[in-house]
Amino acid sequence: MGFPRRAYYVAAAIVGLIVLFWDAIGNLWERWGGQQELSHSYFIPIISAWLVWTNRDAIRRSVGEPSLIGLAAVIVGGLFLFLGHNLIHIYLIQHIGLVIAIAGLVAGFGGISLLRATAAPVGFLFFAVPPPFWLITVLSWKFQTASSILGVWMIQLMDIPVFLSGNVIDLGNYKLQVAEACSGLRYLFPFLSLGVMTAYLYRGPLWQKLVIVLSTFPITIFMNSFRIAVTGALVQAYGPQHAEGALHFFEGWVVFVLCMLALFAVVAAFSFFSKPRRSAWEALGAPDLKPVPPSRGRLKLPVMAGGIIGALAAFFVLSQTLTTDLLIIPERKTFVSIPAEFPELSYQTKPMSAAVAEVLGADDTIVVTFSAPDGQYFNLYMAYLDSQRDGRSWHSPRQCIPGGGWRITSHDIEKTTTSSGAPMTYNRLIIKNGDARQLVYYWYDQRGRKVANEFTMKIWLIIDAIFKNRSDGAIVRLITPVSNEQGVEAADAYLRDIMTEMEAFIPDYIPE
Repeated sequence: MGFPRRAYYVAAAIVGLIVLFWDAIGNLWERWGGQQELSHSYFIPIISAWLVWTNRDAIRRSVGEPSLIGLAAVIVGGLFLFLGHNLIHIYLIQHIGLVIAIAGLVAGFGGISLLRATAAPVGFLFFAVPPPFWLITVLSWKFQTASSILGVWMIQLMDIPVFLSGNVIDLGNYKLQVAEACSGLRYLFPFLSLGVMTAYLYRGPLWQKLVIVLSTFPITIFMNSFRIAVTGALVQAYGPQHAEGALHFFEGWVVFVLCMLALFAVVAAFSFFSKPRRSAWEALGAPDLKPVPPSRGRLKLPVMAGGIIGALAAFFVLSQTLTTDLLIIPERKTFVSIPAEFPELSYQTKPMSAAVAEVLGADDTIVVTFSAPDGQYFNLYMAYLDSQRDGRSWHSPRQCIPGGGWRITSHDIEKTTTSSGAPMTYNRLIIKNGDARQLVYYWYDQRGRKVANEFTMKIWLIIDAIFKNRSDGAIVRLITPVSNEQGVEAADAYLRDIMTEMEAFIPDYIPE
């Protein structure tokens, strides 16, 4: 089994892998360039390649006999591709399949010994996989909230009058919006990758490596809050132009450098208290990888190469021949008819701007406020997708609400049943803006299921796409004010009555 011969087989398999995952690779490239929090991902494959090159001698001596585990991993990667591309149209599944298939090529042509030797650079490729949009939404909301609270506290330490309303920092003559772009995620994802790489290069016990990785979260929040506080101080002293434009961008880069220095300080602290004491630079360095004894097997290289290339070709043919959209898009009534379902109420619809509609990516939406003769009113928002693919999904109200100046004071998951006895969970929020309070109910109405949790919703999405050939669904949100005289109990009773009334007609608009 000469190396040149093996190289030809490997090259052919790599070409086959690229062809099979071409669409997924293109989406990776687009996501990396289109989302600022993912722009660092271009360097992940380069860093992985550098790790391989740094330990090339040990890796070369770890090459063993072909392993069936490698072929199995390639097949699993192909199944992920078929699942993500042809059935549920979720790129995340395809991206994970790509990394699994790469691991399969390593084990298939170099044995388990080679996969063990390259575990770190291959595993690091997972950091190039964009997280799902719903996770970004949830993390963004949490980071916005934490950064706003801590940032206001820092501003107050400077003796600057400031008031926090949701994610809006009121400086009196100027209101500073802690928007999604300022949540800190643009630091967290690259900084987390940097933290993992730093832990890998750190020569110390495992628990210290774990602390290094986990420290990236509080460092990111603290430094982003510091950035917000500095921006607020500059706005107060020199005007609102310091919250926008080049200076705002420059502050972002300065904060990232400060994050790196803080991470280096964690490494320096561990190094200072280690025995024997050493400098932080001495504690960091490319690992001295020992060769893994080459694994043995009975498979011949041509047989393994034929199996891998054949599997890649089979999945390519399968993915191309089943190009017909397998998903069922059921017939339904459009939301424009919703006001007619409440004939006893007056209503006012709110047109959605083109920019907001583009961000939501929904196929049908409605925002309408219904008013009763006795003065009670509620706001209804519904967004429907005939299929959830290519990253299209809903923005969680937990992210949107604070951006409007409202603060979430209470969040519960309520469990109940519909009139037909089906289980239902929904989010119950109490939000506050100054002295005003509102009660919010929202849930994800998914092919007959009404669920509150985004993760649960995604699990059912995958299951239903496979077994029901459907991925349609909607989000439903209800809001009503909380009267100081009647209290939250009256608002709860009012929205529960609305929910009960909607059960009669909502399947016409959101098919079960």
